[in-house]
Amino acid sequence: MEMIASYFKIIFDIGPNVVLPFFIFLFALALGTKASKAIRAAIFIAIALIGIKMVVAFMGDNLGPAMKALSKNSGLKLDVMDVGWGAVAAAIWATPMGAIGIPVLLIFNLVLLYFRVTKTLMVDIWNYHHLITAGVLTYYATDNVYLGFAGMMLAAFITWLTADWAAPFLQKFYGLPGISMPTLSSISELVIAAPINELLDRIPGVKNIRGNFDSVRKYLGLFGEPAVLAVIIGLVIGIMAKYSIKDSLNLAMNLAAVMIILPKVVAILMEGLMPIQEASSEFLQKHLGGREIFLGLDSAISIGHPSVLTAALILTPFVLVLAAILPGNQMLPFADITVIPFRIAFVVALVNGNVFRTLVIGAVVLVQVLLCGTVTSPVLTKIFLAVGGKMPEGAVGVASFSGGSLFVTYAIMQTLSFILSGVIISAVVFGLFLLVAKSQQRKAIKLMEDEEENTYAAIQNKSTPL
Repeated sequence: MEMIASYFKIIFDIGPNVVLPFFIFLFALALGTKASKAIRAAIFIAIALIGIKMVVAFMGDNLGPAMKALSKNSGLKLDVMDVGWGAVAAAIWATPMGAIGIPVLLIFNLVLLYFRVTKTLMVDIWNYHHLITAGVLTYYATDNVYLGFAGMMLAAFITWLTADWAAPFLQKFYGLPGISMPTLSSISELVIAAPINELLDRIPGVKNIRGNFDSVRKYLGLFGEPAVLAVIIGLVIGIMAKYSIKDSLNLAMNLAAVMIILPKVVAILMEGLMPIQEASSEFLQKHLGGREIFLGLDSAISIGHPSVLTAALILTPFVLVLAAILPGNQMLPFADITVIPFRIAFVVALVNGNVFRTLVIGAVVLVQVLLCGTVTSPVLTKIFLAVGGKMPEGAVGVASFSGGSLFVTYAIMQTLSFILSGVIISAVVFGLFLLVAKSQQRKAIKLMEDEEENTYAAIQNKSTPL
């Protein structure tokens, strides 16, 4: 196992920009895609993912300092510092379980796929760190290596099954046939979102509130254009951060650029995926009797949607208000402030872009992130320091919007540590999710099908001569 782990460490050290297209190339060849098309598809997918990371990093470079200034101006005194998912991932990879986790999870995925337990083949090995984090946190909390591996496998099992469940409406909303997105940092929020959405479906008056981001933009006219809306939100954030007019305008224009460029980059990804999707359909029909298998990719491919970006920009300053007033919270949002699109991307799809529901559920998701991050911070801090991490000045602990802040990770760690309050909370939330999962999936798909029918009818009416 150590030899296998060392090989995967070598592969991991090469970097995702090289290794991921190589795996995509091999996968495309296995499906019967011509070598020339497989090479082109792999390169285009890699280019798109690189582009997404560049644009997200650009957003972070601009939005991060503004949020830091806003936090300073508000006088927040919170002593658990959000050090960002990158710092947490680096700490997790540095543990013994880090390198071993990749081959173990890859084999586990193939076994579940073979026995038809899951439809998802997760080729995005870099996001295995979310699954490994659940194991490492459990190990450090219990000092039991067997429970640590159990936590890792349980996180993978939940992630892949939830990815299967979410795939039908995510594929429809984002236009990604044959794809699932088994990224725990996005999937985890659906466990919270589905029961809340079911509750909203049952509240008189509230259940009838309609209007998605597209319809709101049409109603607002010029002010509803994604770029213009981003400029307005950027100016508001700049003013709240006490930026100068020049800096506020620059922030606003840079956020507008993100709003327009990111969807264009996702279009490159779609171009790369097209031949693989076609080959996959033919292969499954020919060799597996039409059996459905999803290619599991990073949820980054979903965050370029204008509805996701708009909702995230609205919720970004709001999270600081939450951090200040939320009882029991000690976590100061900072480094991960720009990953909010990942936390809500699947929520947006579940509610078909409903503005009201996205913001309500998004706010609850952020409450959960802050509280779970606070509770699991002592264990994450222990790991962080054990691998040589340096504590931020003035902080007594570290956290992030990833790691222990994800509800699935929190639930696994608390349950396997036999912490009664955590076990009860986890049982209630997962119980409610399982209770409403089928109806929520059905409603999400129906919402999109109804919208497609209405759009088609409108086109038909316009084209019918009087």
